[in-house]
Amino acid sequence: MAEIAIEYASGNRLRSEAETARRLMDAYLGDRPDVDDVTLSPSAESVFCVSVEGDRIWCTDPREWIDAMEAVSAVRRRLSERH
Repeated sequence: MAEIAIEYASGNRLRSEAETARRLMDAYLGDRPDVDDVTLSPSAESVFCVSVEGDRIWCTDPREWIDAMEAVSAVRRRLSERH
């Protein structure tokens, strides 16, 4: 089972973006038996990244617009590579 983590720079806007990304991942990946959990964690770094099993697979500049669907696509690609 894969653990997916969303790591975001501390701040109100980015927490909201991270929650949106988590909801989208739950919606698009929630029915997959190979996904265990999607977690959120604030970071002291200036990042917005998604990790699968501890490996950062998708990062974007947190000062820019964050496309949560790109993050979902990156996770789907990584999960398909594991099979």
